Amino acid sequence: MSEFSRRDFIKTSSLILTGVGIYPLTSFARLSKNGNPNFVEVKGQVKSAGKGIPGVSISDGKYVYRTDNKGKFEFLTNRPFVFISYPSGYQFDLLENGSVNFFRKLDFVQKTNQLLFDLQPAKNSDKNHHFLVIADPQVQTDEEADMFVSESCGDLKRRNMDLEDSNIFGIGCGDLVFDNFDLFERYNEGIKSTGIPFFQVLGNHDIDLSARSNEVSQRPYIDQFGPPYYSFNRGETHYIVLSDVFFLGNRQYYGYLDEVQLSWLKEDLANIPKVQPLVIFLHIPTFSHVVEYNPGRDINKESMVNRDALNQILEGYKVHLISGHVHWNENRVIENIFEHNTGAISGAWWSGDICYDGTPKGYGIYQSDGGAISWKYKSIGKDLDFQFRAYPKGAHPEFPNSYCINIWNWDPEWKVFWYENGIKAGEPIREIATDPMAMEIYAPNKPKKQPWITPQKNGHMFFFQPIDPEAKIKIEVIDRFGNIYSDTIV
Repeated sequence: MSEFSRRDFIKTSSLILTGVGIYPLTSFARLSKNGNPNFVEVKGQVKSAGKGIPGVSISDGKYVYRTDNKGKFEFLTNRPFVFISYPSGYQFDLLENGSVNFFRKLDFVQKTNQLLFDLQPAKNSDKNHHFLVIADPQVQTDEEADMFVSESCGDLKRRNMDLEDSNIFGIGCGDLVFDNFDLFERYNEGIKSTGIPFFQVLGNHDIDLSARSNEVSQRPYIDQFGPPYYSFNRGETHYIVLSDVFFLGNRQYYGYLDEVQLSWLKEDLANIPKVQPLVIFLHIPTFSHVVEYNPGRDINKESMVNRDALNQILEGYKVHLISGHVHWNENRVIENIFEHNTGAISGAWWSGDICYDGTPKGYGIYQSDGGAISWKYKSIGKDLDFQFRAYPKGAHPEFPNSYCINIWNWDPEWKVFWYENGIKAGEPIREIATDPMAMEIYAPNKPKKQPWITPQKNGHMFFFQPIDPEAKIKIEVIDRFGNIYSDTIV
């Protein structure tokens, strides 16, 4: 048989190829004949209730294929995993550790790997569903793991019960542990206790910083959770998990997406119409103001170096990017992309109940209703109406004559007012400033668990000076969805 291209091979099989790009020019027949040990043949089926599911995306992390009209697939690969992009309308199968099982590890001793993905239909329509985003549990000790399991996961479990959504899922948005890989077991214990199927994201503290290369550094995470990037569907929304922690050696890393992953992403999106909403999870934000507001930090570690490449691939889509890493909360909107940088569920590395920007330790609650995305921030141990903290006049040393408000989940569509004796008096002014509570708890001279922690200036602080110094002050905050929150300062 003469040598022919991968595209030609796909055309002669029952597979449908969704991507475009540069393909290897080694034929299936030639590889099989030579017995190349670096490649194995993959055959299998995606089915439910005994019937094959057509049109399901399946990937080896480099190329994306589609199942035929009988749900079958067949291809060659030299990659360690094969994974599906879960189609909408099906329950998530779980690994023993509580995370979603969307992949199969390949056996390269076997010439052919026979794979089966047998999916169970969702109990209810998943058009309207919720997902919870936790960032940076970052447990380093047994004591911190205990707090994560009892306090954090206890709150998640209660929220799950309140929502009563059979299609809910969770995302661990990276730094699941703090370099202590033995504590993956405790992290898994916590997420299993919530009753929520969880997907995971690779963080910079989930990699082996003593490894010799980026690929090898990811093994502790991969051994637990499988491929570090993948996609899935729920209702009308397409979800993608990216791995943007790139290990450089010498215990250093950058926020970066390599070419293999960018090409895979392009292929994954080739089957997704641009009218379909996208939600993308990653650990390091593509951009954060933390460096601009707090000079001295490394922008290459706090944001993605090659974010322009990602933005080009996402052009034309309506995208929500959801990240962690920074241990603060920030929302920014740039053209078609809304980026949510989620406050840490560990606060400032378990050194206090708030992050170093004053955001309470907590997590994001999101809802997709027919693809329309809405969200709130949930503080651990607080009611869902707790969306800001107001300080009396003089609480902030840099604004001694002003009242101060920290609205951690603020974005430009939010509205803020103050009232004096029941009469609307004005709108507070947003300033780049630190949070008074963070200044008190994390002052440089204060003893704390992690000595490097200091209060950080952020973009969600508001100030005003009352017209009547003796007036009773009420703060009113309205989020972009019309929800009203208020507090009175006596």
